[in-house]
This record gives sequence, structure tokens and C-alpha cells, in this order.
Amino acid sequence: MSASNASLSLFRSLLREARKVDNYNFRLYAIRRVKIGFRNNRGMMGNEAEFAFREGVEQLDILRRQVVLGNLYPSARSVMEAA
Repeated sequence: MSASNASLSLFRSLLREARKVDNYNFRLYAIRRVKIGFRNNRGMMGNEAEFAFREGVEQLDILRRQVVLGNLYPSARSVMEAA
């Protein structure tokens, strides 16, 4: 898999997991953070890009754990989600 395909796959995986977050505010924060992070790292090449990719994979693991914890202890629905 090429670097661009791997990073696109990571981007999609991060967004997919971010959409699973139970809490409305945390979910929007996670989605925004993923988009901003990839936008800021768009022009990276070489070792810098590899480091950013590895950091993204670690963030994906953290996000997955957070989703599991959020499902164990669900919060009340936000007023923003009721619509």
C-alpha cells in the first residue's frame, strides 16, 4: 500500500471511530481534531510523514479505547442531538 493510500485509510478510520463517540461534544471535537491534524500535516514528506503517520495510528488506538469506554458508561443525550 502506498503512503498516500495508507494515510487516506488512516484518515477514514479515524473519522469512522470519531463518529462512534457517545458524547456529543467529544464527538465533534474528535472529528474536528482529525480534520485539522490531517490538514496541517498535508505537505509532509519523508521521516516527518512517517512519524506523523505512526502518531496517527497511536491516536486511532486511543480513540478506539475511548469509544469502548464511552459505550460502557453512556451519557445522557445532549439537547443538540434531540433534533
